Amino acid sequence: MKTRHDFHKAVIGRSELLKFVDADIINVPAKTDTGAYQSSVHASDIKLEEDGTLSFTLLGGHPMCGAMAGKFSVDKFKIVKISNSFGHEESRYEVDLKVKVGPKVFKAKFTLADRSRKTYPVLLGRELMNHRFLVDPSENNINRELLKRDYEINFPLVEEDL
Repeated sequence: MKTRHDFHKAVIGRSELLKFVDADIINVPAKTDTGAYQSSVHASDIKLEEDGTLSFTLLGGHPMCGAMAGKFSVDKFKIVKISNSFGHEESRYEVDLKVKVGPKVFKAKFTLADRSRKTYPVLLGRELMNHRFLVDPSENNINRELLKRDYEINFPLVEEDL
């Protein structure tokens, strides 16, 4: 049975281009991952400041998107525990960022992670996609091999460049 959410879902592929609206950072490659609950984004220089704010450089130092980097400072954040597919746990900061994915603009939760060894600096998890998108894995709005070639990324072949 269809719910009211089903009529407003956009179809996205296994990879998309994302825009960070507040920073005006556009065309950031993102990988959809229906197996991941939370979304993550590459960040560097993550610091808890004396005044209680969290500062970080969004995309800073990523081999593909480092030139797009933007400095952020937020006063609303939390620390969450993340478990990867191998059961390894780590604590990360989680922040709300305003993004545009496909035709939709919204605020979403992202954990700040070191994704410098991943082709995609952003991972879109189920929490972000729920009630907004349907994922069609046969669709691919980004050619991963062209990205790697264009940005001269030579990572060793690892589990699907998660």
